[in-house]
Amino acid sequence: MKKITSRLGLGISVVVLAASVSSLALADAPKADKACSGEHAQRTPAERAQHAAEKFKKADKNADGFLTQAEVGDKRWTRISVADANKDGKVSQAELTQAHADGKIGHGKRGDKRPA
Repeated sequence: MKKITSRLGLGISVVVLAASVSSLALADAPKADKACSGEHAQRTPAERAQHAAEKFKKADKNADGFLTQAEVGDKRWTRISVADANKDGKVSQAELTQAHADGKIGHGKRGDKRPA
């Protein structure tokens, strides 16, 4: 009986140790579900600004200088509507830039805010 109890205790210890090690490995692993690949960190501020301008221009279907819900869709609008500072139902590039600088909008597809 003592052998069975010892083996059971050893088995439980091994399982707990394996779970601890794997949870530590997962905690340090980069998040695969985020849209951010980290490439932006290697760009200069001018390159990041140029990239943002290109993305904005592509999304601005009618080229009026603003993004609306009709242009970007419901999911993206939910994410960027916090940038609509004057609450006119459209977002300018300046409003988007300010919202990013203020940390209201992250850069992931899920709308994650930047860490404080």
